[in-house]
Amino acid sequence: MSTKSSAPNDCSFYSAFSHSPVRSAGNAPDMSIYRPLGAPEYGIFRYKAPTEGLLQIGGPHSTKTVWSDDFEIAWTKMGNKGPLVLFLHGVPTNRTQWEEVQGQISRFCETISIDMLGMGESSKPRLYGRKNNPAPNDCWHWIHDADYIEKLMQQEYPGREFIFVADDWGSGIASHYAAKFNDRLNALIQVDPIAFDGYPVNEIQAIGRAAEIPNTPEGDNQFSMLFAAFDQTLVQILKSMVHDPAKYNQYNLRYLTFPYVDVDYERNSARDGISDVAKSTTMRLKLHNMRVLSDRAAILSPALLLPYHSQYNPNGVDYQQITTPTLIMWGEYDNMMPAAQTQRFANVVGTDDVQITYIPRAGHFPATDNPNGVADTMINFIRRVVGRKSLADIYTGNDGIWKGDERQMIDELRVLHGITE
Repeated sequence: MSTKSSAPNDCSFYSAFSHSPVRSAGNAPDMSIYRPLGAPEYGIFRYKAPTEGLLQIGGPHSTKTVWSDDFEIAWTKMGNKGPLVLFLHGVPTNRTQWEEVQGQISRFCETISIDMLGMGESSKPRLYGRKNNPAPNDCWHWIHDADYIEKLMQQEYPGREFIFVADDWGSGIASHYAAKFNDRLNALIQVDPIAFDGYPVNEIQAIGRAAEIPNTPEGDNQFSMLFAAFDQTLVQILKSMVHDPAKYNQYNLRYLTFPYVDVDYERNSARDGISDVAKSTTMRLKLHNMRVLSDRAAILSPALLLPYHSQYNPNGVDYQQITTPTLIMWGEYDNMMPAAQTQRFANVVGTDDVQITYIPRAGHFPATDNPNGVADTMINFIRRVVGRKSLADIYTGNDGIWKGDERQMIDELRVLHGITE
């Protein structure tokens, strides 16, 4: 004979979920019931690289360079409580790609996003590792990115485990990191990851092929002529990576294109309307940064993402070493790399805890197309992996029709779950 539970807090949970609405049902979600978004904090991690590269000094179009192994990785931190989450971007973008989702996650977690080496505001070493040897640039292999990421996280958050979130190109780095430093992770989240033999893709392959142009003044002239319309090409590549091209416009694209293309707030710095005014013939391309991107793209090959084999594929990913809970997210309308690749991950990583989620109304960059859906999926996954009491606040969703009693409900749930500011 079964009996109903008489747990002492049954009535408390009933109370939390049985309020009458205090505002009209059907209103938009009131995100102010949560902790506020984390205020952005910007900084730089400095480290000594294993080899040198040519760093540009001076303005964006300076031709002055210096060989150095002192590199910088730019970061943005948001949030001050809860599980630690690292965001890594794809190509050809930077950490601003994660800004909206990172903001939402920062209500519940402590977060940091970074620009990978060679992109965004991080150091851009040209001829990286090729000072004394013009041979293939294997210093750009993703396993080396995994090493400076580990140094960065150990400096900023000594000994702390974290959740690694990455998309597109960054997910190649995340796979190598998770295989090498699995014990450092609470979980791995891959968003439309480049994977297996599905890479390189034509859009980026064409950029990588240009690395074959000699690194001489004559070669630079040839490179600049071939890439004279790179600003248009870059915009078209970015717009092909979202389901809704209107997500990108001439204003928000500036944050993604600035490392490679002059933007008006740089050209108008003189503010006299004459000497540095932004117009079509003065907003030039940044050759140094473009050549770094080309160098990075040149090393891409299926070998770097197919499973490791000591004889046949020594540079591959040892997926079996990834035993942390893993979430694979994919935009349902990704027209660059098909979402069907998700199932391959479930059969190669070293854990049975693999969650697969398709993000609706999203292309290759779901965090741009559908940030609410991406944030919701991540928070629910993190809550399952680390436990709901580990989050900085109660989470009741960020979309849909709300009843109107959420403010009272969340206050009571905070007490029931012991979550305080």
